[in-house]
Amino acid sequence: MVTTMLRGLLRAAPHSPDVARLRDELVDRTITDPAREHRRCWGPTLRTPAARPSPVHTAQAVVALDRAARLLDEDTNTRAAREDGVRWLLSCPQPLHDACVDLTNTQEEVRRPHPVDSWRQEVLFVRHFTAAWMVRALLTPGAWRIAVDEGREEQWHALLTTAVGSVWRQQDDGIWNWDGHDLGRPLWMTYQGLSALRAHAVWMYQPGA
Repeated sequence: MVTTMLRGLLRAAPHSPDVARLRDELVDRTITDPAREHRRCWGPTLRTPAARPSPVHTAQAVVALDRAARLLDEDTNTRAAREDGVRWLLSCPQPLHDACVDLTNTQEEVRRPHPVDSWRQEVLFVRHFTAAWMVRALLTPGAWRIAVDEGREEQWHALLTTAVGSVWRQQDDGIWNWDGHDLGRPLWMTYQGLSALRAHAVWMYQPGA
């Protein structure tokens, strides 16, 4: 939720003092993953110390922090967290990404106290189009610079190509489906799928890309 709020504020009210507060909250809540060179990444929640690493939440954080870096001064710790998130994504241990768990769509529950009945909770089910977020994260200028500077271009290209392929396969006649189940064809998923493919197409046709 913090990444969603941060991205929204950066568009709607980039000079709001809440932008820096949300960015700092995101940076302060990173976790480390021993399985991937102790890189910093993000889990599904920012409040649980033992949160498990999450590819989609890490990709969302990278996108939000990269956007914030273009508008705000970025200190050393913020930049290190953003760049470590990129390195974590590029450190996927699977040599072939076609069945990569890092690209698997996920769903989570967001619970909050009921505004009237304190003994009740409101539950919101949030679905994440993981491959689309992976494409957006890898196509941030900061991610590409890390790949070039650290000799990770091969991993970057392999993961990006597979993520784009995953985005493409989840649509039928230009309409995206949620895992092929009976949850309908959510408009937000088609929007995210098209946005990811458009970003990739624009990058592909840049001189020298």
